[in-house]
Amino acid sequence: MVRTRRRSRWWRAASAFSVVAVLALAGCSAGPAPLPAPIQKQLDYALAHWNDYNTKVYGDLNPVGGDCANFVSQTLIARGWTMNDDWYDHDAGEDWSPAWGYVPAMDNYFAANAKSLGLTEYAFDKRSKIAVGDIVVFSWAGTDEYDHVEIVSKVVDTTVDGKKHIDIKMAGHNKDTKYRDLDDVLDKEYPGASGHFWHVALPPTASPSPTK
Repeated sequence: MVRTRRRSRWWRAASAFSVVAVLALAGCSAGPAPLPAPIQKQLDYALAHWNDYNTKVYGDLNPVGGDCANFVSQTLIARGWTMNDDWYDHDAGEDWSPAWGYVPAMDNYFAANAKSLGLTEYAFDKRSKIAVGDIVVFSWAGTDEYDHVEIVSKVVDTTVDGKKHIDIKMAGHNKDTKYRDLDDVLDKEYPGASGHFWHVALPPTASPSPTK
C-alpha cells in the first residue's frame, strides 16, 4: 500500500513536470513582455481617449482643422513629456501652439529638436525599429506636406507569403481609431501616401525643450 501511494505521487509529480516542460518549450510559459511604465501610461491614455475626447483639459481642435496632432501631444504628456514655450495647450484648447496641434509644425518641431526629445526618424520600411508609443506622420498626397499623425498602439510580428512581416496598428483622432492598420492606410485608404515614423527613445520623460 505504501509503495502504491509513493508511485501515485511520483506519477503525479512527473506528469506535472512534463506539462510545464512542454509549455516552456512551446513558448507558453510567459506572456508578452510588459511595456515600460511610461509607455504603458501613454498607451492607456490613448486607448481611453481615442473616442472619448478629453475636452475639459485639451479641448477639441477638429473645428479648426483636425484633432490628430492634439491627441498625439496628449499621449506624450501621459508618457511623461512636459509643455514648454513652443509646445503647449492651455485653457482647454483656447491657447495652443502650432507644434502642439498642427501636423506640419509638429513634424518640424520634432525634426528641429530630435536630439533633445530623444527622437529618431525612420522610413516606413524600417518597422523593426518601431515600438508602441512611437509617432506616425502621413502625407496623403505623397509629398513633403504632412496631413495626419497617429501613435503606434500595437506591433505584431506576422508571416505573409512565407516572409516575416511586421504589422503596425495605430491610435488616433479624426478617423477615431485604436488599432488602425498601417498597411490598410497605405494600400487601400490612401494609395500613394507617404510618411515616416518618429521613434521615441527611453527614458521618455525628457522635457521637449528647444535646442537653441
